[in-house]
Amino acid sequence: MLLNGDSVRFASPMLHKPFTVKRLSSNLEAEWRAVREICCRTGNNGQPISAERWPFFPRLWVEPYQKIFPQWTYAAQAGGLVIGYLTGCPDSRAFARSWLWRFALPLLIDVIRGRYSWNPDARTFVRQFFGLEMQPDGIFPREFRRMLYRDYPAHLHMNVEAAWRRRGVGAKLIEAFIGDLRGAVIPGVHLYCGADPVPFYLRQGFKELGKVFFREIAVFALGRRC
Repeated sequence: MLLNGDSVRFASPMLHKPFTVKRLSSNLEAEWRAVREICCRTGNNGQPISAERWPFFPRLWVEPYQKIFPQWTYAAQAGGLVIGYLTGCPDSRAFARSWLWRFALPLLIDVIRGRYSWNPDARTFVRQFFGLEMQPDGIFPREFRRMLYRDYPAHLHMNVEAAWRRRGVGAKLIEAFIGDLRGAVIPGVHLYCGADPVPFYLRQGFKELGKVFFREIAVFALGRRC
């Protein structure tokens, strides 16, 4: 199991250059800042998001993990630079409960006060907060989601810099996360994704658990036992 701040060295066979996977904690602000930047550079289906979305987007997708379960985020580093990250949590039910009070309400107040431009991300967040728009995972049947929380309670999100993809970074991030989940006696982990990443996750031991269509786009639920 990785302890906060510990690093494990992995050698990339394609680059013949070592990189490390480091488990983060809430006070490693330089690493978290790098994670937020990668989130913006990869947030459009692996491509950069537009400049006007940068202030709001990483707060929506990274900050909850820094606030609620910071020790379950992992950064891959090479030459002192963060090249990829995995944000996750061991208990999705607990995360959802904390998400509302510790993250969503403060963010809603900031949006109402005009801290962020009224871009599509902010509009979607507000509509979903008030139940006017469903999130993609909400399309799955209620009983299916209960099964996920019971049998695969952990979840993850992962992004890797474009230049470092297909070089083992994502596999090692998952390896570190799964290892720590096993140490915490967590039975399984799930994620939601589009069609493009599915082959990668299947190679990492995940299996397809369900599939729905959200605005005519396929959304997959994948799971892996720990």
